[in-house]
Amino acid sequence: MTQTATPSTATPEAGPETWDAIVVGAGPGGLTTAAYLAANDQRVLVLEANQVVGGSTQVFRRAGNKFEFDVGTHYVGECGPGGRMQTALSGLSLTERITWLRQNPEGHCRIMVPGTTFHTPTGWDTYLERLIAAFPDEEKGLRRCVRILRIISAGEEPRLKPWMLLRWGLRPITKLMDACGLSADAQAVILAENGDYTWPPYRTPAVMHGGLLHHYLQDGAYYPRGGGQVIGAHLTDVIQSYGGTVRTKSRVERILIEDGRAVGVRLRGGEEFRSDVVVAAGDYKLTWTELVGDEHLTRKLRKRLANLEMTQPMFAVYVALDVDLRERDTPPLAWVWPNNDVDGYYREVEAGRCPEQMPVGISCPTAKDPEGTHSAPPGYSTLELVSWAPKEHAFWNVDADPMDGAEYGRDEEYRRLKDELTERVLDTASLMIPDLRERMVFCEASTPMTQERFTLTSDGSCYGIAPLLKNLGPFRPKVTTHIPGLFLGGASTEFMFGINATIWGGMKTAGVILGRDLEQEVKDGAVFVDEAKLTEITEDWDPLLASKPGSVIRRAARRRPRANA
Repeated sequence: MTQTATPSTATPEAGPETWDAIVVGAGPGGLTTAAYLAANDQRVLVLEANQVVGGSTQVFRRAGNKFEFDVGTHYVGECGPGGRMQTALSGLSLTERITWLRQNPEGHCRIMVPGTTFHTPTGWDTYLERLIAAFPDEEKGLRRCVRILRIISAGEEPRLKPWMLLRWGLRPITKLMDACGLSADAQAVILAENGDYTWPPYRTPAVMHGGLLHHYLQDGAYYPRGGGQVIGAHLTDVIQSYGGTVRTKSRVERILIEDGRAVGVRLRGGEEFRSDVVVAAGDYKLTWTELVGDEHLTRKLRKRLANLEMTQPMFAVYVALDVDLRERDTPPLAWVWPNNDVDGYYREVEAGRCPEQMPVGISCPTAKDPEGTHSAPPGYSTLELVSWAPKEHAFWNVDADPMDGAEYGRDEEYRRLKDELTERVLDTASLMIPDLRERMVFCEASTPMTQERFTLTSDGSCYGIAPLLKNLGPFRPKVTTHIPGLFLGGASTEFMFGINATIWGGMKTAGVILGRDLEQEVKDGAVFVDEAKLTEITEDWDPLLASKPGSVIRRAARRRPRANA
């Protein structure tokens, strides 16, 4: 089976090639927008600077393809029947091709803080019961805190929501928990999964953190069968099956503005493409400062960009073990905090320092997807260990721009810091897996510089602009802009960040461009893609190779056997 990109037909004599829409950035949001546009008779071109589509949902392989690791697909909420994910995928005939494995509803995530181990369940009622069981002396405060979070974030007691939003929802989550008299340990458990948006609690509105909790508590956590790369692979297939083109290794240098309107893009190297619509689905800040340019910005936008803060960047360690963790009581997902001072860690990172003890999110793909095709051979396990670290180039001893290919990887100080932080992450992960180092057969780390280099994101941020009050709700950037023909997509728009939100937002953005309510059309049963037109999925189909348009797909899938009952 082969998959090839549609070749360009433009010639110097003919002038720039013309498209109905050009999408800049092939993350899940950009690809979903492009897929919906292509399936609705738009001639679409997607341009991606990296060699693989998928953005933070992509994977990479190491040790001769023996091990596969997810860059950012760890767990996703709202993927069950009727959820936003299934709705967005159903209009593209992808609900059977991208299948979501529900993680243990009795406790999809293990939270470990000193002296307390807590399993996050499905359901607010069960969540409250477990909090009270863990901290029985704090029942009154816990009931009050959880009730307020449910009102402002889960839509319960709607008549009280406006008042509760004004009284508590717009204030920092720490203010609410302090007012409820919660101990540092109880607060740490409630806050433990805030690494899913990497922003300090003392600066996070309570409605934001409540929304994160509700995202998972309402229907549990899910993981895509086959790993994160299946998302980009299947969305790319829809685009190309419906006449669109996805080009990798095609970095956009400029969005072309003529007579105040977006009319196309220019690549590094000078190649130009014209279109009536341009969707900038990459980094919000770089879109305006580099791709559009200061001369086309409004005064209000210039001021916003000058003061814009991005979420803290990740430091990730990828590990392979010579043991199948399914044979142990090791959970597929966990957050481990070596102390209960959540804000204290953020304050250190904000100050450009990295404390000796680092909190770590632990994701085990081989446990989440026991029959995964490429994660690891039988008898082995893979782990993705994530924390966050300073964004400043000076901290990493990098004096050039990683986005422009700065050579920093061999710098002795950079390597020393990388190794030092790797050891700290392994120290924390060992609190859950004591023999981690003894069973480790592969280890590699990525820094905020790595994120900047490969995803072209400001400050190496994974989640876009910071979830401050001034960046939420009606204040969040809209997908429409002051420049006709230019639209925004991705994590920093009004549809929020995260895999579910950006895919959902991709559908909504396409609807804005088409002037239609695609969400309602899909809910009413509309399906825009004929599955018979999509690529046949055979045993040799490889989502990673399918995410490199132009590659020949010949590698046989390696399947992991089920663990014995």
